[in-house]
Amino acid sequence: MHIELRKAEEKDLARLSEWIAADTCPQHKGVEPEWWLDGGFAVENASGPVFYLKFENVMRCYIQFAPDVERDQQVTKLALKEAFYQVAIGAKANGYKEIIYDSESPALIGFMKQFGFKEATNNFLVRI
Repeated sequence: MHIELRKAEEKDLARLSEWIAADTCPQHKGVEPEWWLDGGFAVENASGPVFYLKFENVMRCYIQFAPDVERDQQVTKLALKEAFYQVAIGAKANGYKEIIYDSESPALIGFMKQFGFKEATNNFLVRI
């Protein structure tokens, strides 16, 4: 099978509207068809679009803290807060749409909620 990728365009809006309206996946309800025009692609074969595909820039964050005996928790919290705000501002200015991190630490997970982080379900990744 031969496919082509082309940028999603205004001419795709009617089809996208129909497909979104017919979609039974709750995650897709309420998505505006225009959302697909910014960075979206139509994946086509000889019969026309098979599906639409969109990619966004995301940033994955890793943190290595000092051992507990060497760490001042208050200083660490203040530094993490300041660092996060600086990085987030720069990331947004450079076109990133989200920041993600992995953690099993209840303390870190709770602390990061103040920045709007929430647990992501039904997410899958591949390193390329």
